[in-house]
Parts: sequence; C-alpha cells; structure tokens
Amino acid sequence: MKLTKKNWQLILLIMLCSINLIFSDDISPYLSDKKFKTGIIRFHNREYEAAINIFNNSLSIYPPNNKARYYLGLSYLQAGYVKNTIEEWENIIKFGGGNYLLKQKLNDLYFRMAIDKQYDFSIPYVFTGYFAKNFSQKIKKSSFIFYDEKLDSFLISSPKRKYVVEFDANGNVIREIGRKIGDFSQFEMPTGIYIYNNTLFIADYKKDYIFVFDREGKYLRKIGGHGYSSSNISGPMGIYIKDDYIFVVDNGNDRVQKYTLSGEWVQSIGEGELLRPTDICGKDNLIYISDTQNSRIVVYDLFGNFVSSIGKDELNQPRGLYLKGDKLYISDAKEGLFIYDLNKEMFEKMNIAKEKLDLPFGVCVDSKNIVYETDFNTARIAVFTPLQLQYANLNVYVSQIWTSSYPKNFLHIRVWDRTGKPVYNLKEENFLVYEEGTLVPIVKLGATYEFRKNMYVKFIIDKSIYMKEYEDDLIECFKTFLEKTTGKDWLDIKVLSKDIEVSGRIKSSVLWPIDFYKKQDFSDTLEKFDIALHDSIRELLNVNRNKAIVIFTAGKLNENSFSTYDPDIIINYAKNNGIPVYIVNFTDENSEILKLIATETFGKYYSLKDLKEILNLYDTIKNSLPLEYILSYEGLNLKGLKNYFVNVRVKVNYKGLTGIDEVGYYVPEFFIPLRFFGKKEEIEF
Repeated sequence: MKLTKKNWQLILLIMLCSINLIFSDDISPYLSDKKFKTGIIRFHNREYEAAINIFNNSLSIYPPNNKARYYLGLSYLQAGYVKNTIEEWENIIKFGGGNYLLKQKLNDLYFRMAIDKQYDFSIPYVFTGYFAKNFSQKIKKSSFIFYDEKLDSFLISSPKRKYVVEFDANGNVIREIGRKIGDFSQFEMPTGIYIYNNTLFIADYKKDYIFVFDREGKYLRKIGGHGYSSSNISGPMGIYIKDDYIFVVDNGNDRVQKYTLSGEWVQSIGEGELLRPTDICGKDNLIYISDTQNSRIVVYDLFGNFVSSIGKDELNQPRGLYLKGDKLYISDAKEGLFIYDLNKEMFEKMNIAKEKLDLPFGVCVDSKNIVYETDFNTARIAVFTPLQLQYANLNVYVSQIWTSSYPKNFLHIRVWDRTGKPVYNLKEENFLVYEEGTLVPIVKLGATYEFRKNMYVKFIIDKSIYMKEYEDDLIECFKTFLEKTTGKDWLDIKVLSKDIEVSGRIKSSVLWPIDFYKKQDFSDTLEKFDIALHDSIRELLNVNRNKAIVIFTAGKLNENSFSTYDPDIIINYAKNNGIPVYIVNFTDENSEILKLIATETFGKYYSLKDLKEILNLYDTIKNSLPLEYILSYEGLNLKGLKNYFVNVRVKVNYKGLTGIDEVGYYVPEFFIPLRFFGKKEEIEF
C-alpha cells in the first residue's frame, strides 16, 4: 500500500521528535520505549508472562509511559488476570490519560466481572440520522418531546396536527392522544408533556389549560384557565411535577405557575425576572427554566426563591430542556445543542445540531444516552448518539499481529457481542483496517478457515482412584474420538496421576495414546488440575489450527485442584485466546465449576447421560466455528524505518452494531519468511 504525503509528514515528525528525545537531558522515556518495543514483540508472540515483566520494567524506568501501561494491562488480560488489567487501565485514566475506547473496554470488563462501576459516555455525540422514516405522516411542526423510560417510548406534541403522538423506540405509533374523529382534536395547540404517577399532563398553548389523561390517553380533567391574574395562565408550555406540585411555564405572562395536582393555584415564580420562558425541568429541590428571550437558564428552589442563572454568555435562544443525572441538555434555537455539567459548571457545545435542524426546539435523552432533538419548522427529529456507543455494541480485540511476511500482515481478532458471546460468520466486508489513518483497501479472511482443516486437541485425563469404575467408559469414549482423527491431526495427552505425565505432541494414532494412559498409575487424589489446564492453554497459543482441550474426569476436585491458578484465571486465559474447553465428567460431581469452565470458554460440558454426544465429540470440535478471525492485508511499506511504531485501527460493522480496537506493531528490522504460523518445527506448509 502506497504512502500518502500526509503519512510521510507524520512519520518524519515522529522521527525528529525521537532524535530530539535521545539527545535531551532525560533519556528515561527513550529507554522505556526500548523496553516497550521488546515487550510488544513478546506480546504478539503471546508470551504474556515475559511481556508482563518487560512492560513492568519499561514502567519502572518511566512511569508515565501510558502505552506500556496499556499493553501491560492487555498482557494481563490475555493471560487471564482481568483484575490486574482493570487496575492498570484505571491508573491510566486516574493520571489523566486514556481515551473513550479505553473507558469502554473498562466498562466491558466491569460488566464481565459484575463490578458495579461504569464510566459515563454522555459526550461527545455524533449525528446518526432522523427518528422514524415515516414520522412526517403523523407529525407536523414537532415541538416538545418527552421520553417514558418505563415503556421506552416517546411522546411528541404537534401544534400543526393538534394532538400528541406516542411512538415506540422503532418509530411505530402506539397511540394518538387528544385526537378525535377525523382531524378533530381535544387540543388547539399542544405543547409541554409530562408523566407523573402513570398520569399524563399536556399543555395547550392556545386553550390555556393543562389537560390530564390516564396513561392510555383517556381524558380525566383540566387545570388552569386563560387570564392575566395571579392564578391564570396565558400560553402554557413546559411542565414539571415534583412532590405532587405542578410547575407550568406561563409563557405569555413571563412566569412559572405552581399548582397542586387537583389544580389549585399555589404561587407564581419568576415574575419580573423571566422573558418568554419556554421549558422547565428539575432535580432534587431545584427547578431549571429556559428564560428564552433573556438567553439564559434560571434556577429557583421549589418555593420560588432565585438561586442562580446559567449560560448568559453561551446561550442565545434556549428552549427545550432535559435533565439526566448531572447533565442538563439544552436545545437552543439559534446555537444548537448544549450539555451543561451541573457539578463541573461547564458547557459542552454540540455544533452539529445547527446544520441538521432548521429550528431546534425540544430535547430528550433515552436510557442509552441517545439524544433526540425536535425541529419546530419541520417534522424531523434528529438523533445524536454518544460517540462511544457507536463502538460499544461489539467487543473487538486484536490479540495478535504477525509481521513475518511484512508488509503483508496477519491479525488475530476476536469479536464478541455485549453479552460476551462470540459473533460468528463475519465476512470480509464486515472489517475495516486502517494503518496510520489510511484505509487498507483489501482484507482477507481466508486463513481463518484454511488452517482449521486440521486439528490439535490436548487431552487431560484424570487418573485418580475415582476413575477406576469408569475406565471402560473412558476408553470407549477416548477410542471413538481417536478413530476419527486423520493423519494430519495432532494430539497431546496429559495424564493426571501422581504427577502430570505428558506424552508430547503426536500425530493421529489410536493404540498409542490408550497405551500411554494405561501405563500411568492411579493416584489417591486429583491434584495439579489447574496446572495441567493452564499449561495446555499456553501450549496452544501460537498454534493456528482447529484447537481445543478435552478433559475426562471423575470431578473429584479438592483444595489442591486449583491451588496455583484460580478458575477465573483459567477461564479468562482460555477464553481470551480462543481456546475452547470440553469437559466429560463421569460422576457429574463439582458440575457447577466444571460447567462454568466449559461454557465460559465456549466449549461444552458432558455427563455420562450425554454418552451419544460424547461419542460424537470429534465431529463437534471439527465442525465448530472459529473463536478468532485471522485477517490478512497488505499494509504500509515502511521497511527501513527502524523503531517506527505503526498504529493499527480495526473497525467491525455487523447488523448495525459496531466495535473498534486500536493496536500497533513495530516495523520489522529483518524478515524471516513463513514465521507467521509459529515455530517451523511445529507447522508444516
């Protein structure tokens, strides 16, 4: 792939910075990066323990090296130590580093580990389209919008249509509130909407009433009445209800009216201070009012005492308000969308809205933090999605980069959905790869399936005394599996006797593996179970075949069965490296932990009642889908740029879901052909 002028400028700048750094007084960043480079090589060889030591060494030289800290966390993750990963990545954020992608990865880990913690991704936002394609058939001049989190629905007032329409999240009409036969309506110009205690309150700007309905849209009563005295309203707009009191923006009288739920007037708020207010929202004991013609948000307590004003220098014509958590969302008819952080007392302006809507008006935020903004001059409702949510739907990890055939590179990629399950059957068109910001034109997935034609299965066989009565069943299952293997399949047997007896890798055979098992003595207990499993995972890391671990056991685990490695470490180690574990438990004892190991690594758990399936285990593994994708592509040809770190970005799009990962590699200094598939003595070509 050819380099653009922009690429070369960036590369030269980085090289000059590197030269200046070497000759500066403090060379610790340079020395730290040298260690980091060695660590990256070990990491991409899946030598995680070595990588962890080297990255720690790099950080001991220069602690602010966030790239080393990130890969230290990634090495821990691949090695199964998820809690260590969380600690290292949280440290990056604690000291001011880390981007939104890192925070999203942490959120995914919190979810996996059932940790009650999450980073907020309310901003930045990106425009993602308009709500409901056939929306204009039901709405003209959309104004106020209210989100009902309980039903995940949206209520939108249409002054032109003269009624309120409720839509589900997919844009389907649920009901039309206030509409009578034909185009007749209970309303003249519906505006503000609020739901309180399963009751619906809707303001009518021209009739000067608040109409009250049950949640199904059946009319109950009305509150208010036209006039200019203390208890009347003229042009009601936004509504907010707190502690059984209704706060109504009285636009025509430049104030807010407070009523009881039964409609009894309590007090007027903001007289002489507000000018054509539009909307209202609240939190705790405070209410926030968009003081439209005064270009500000005014804050009062629930008794009408002035507290403060917000945004006089930032806002122009604020209208719709929505409060979620500590974020106040403001739709400004002239300036677009703003987000105000109540704690930090800071504004974030979203310039994107101004070009997408003709006259921004109402605003709301759904349970996913997606923002919806109405356009009073049209029927459109713009949808703005948190940038992070765009790649928070899929978990994408590039676990390995092979550069032995550079600039032709190979990426090992795992893709999971939000529940942590693999996403199968992705095609080449689902992947986008960028090197240094440049899109790679062609990517190929052929290696993913080509090298699954042959298998490498590691057997772990329990030979504790509890297996004696099941030995005939074991041999039948074992023999049936072995008889189906082909000459190109590889096997490895570990027998858990008094010690771990290892056969080493052998090619397809039936009699020899069974003889090897029979030669081992029975032991009193099942020990070193975790070590055998951990070693088997490690030995399969750099094997590019259809690989799996099969365990035959009586399930008699004890305190020494996981004395070195916790089950969680084992599970994450296998899972994060695409190695499924299949477990045959002849007694069904300790089934909970053994089932967990099998299912969480995307293998299967069997007991003797599943004998038919056990006898078909070879075919199950043979026909299983890959847990990692191997993607090849022609990258930037930067041969000769020693010590240059190439940034790689992988984006996966699938059925409207997106996931992103950002990794990198150093330009190889020398080239050894055919190094992609592990050690030469292990893989034939």
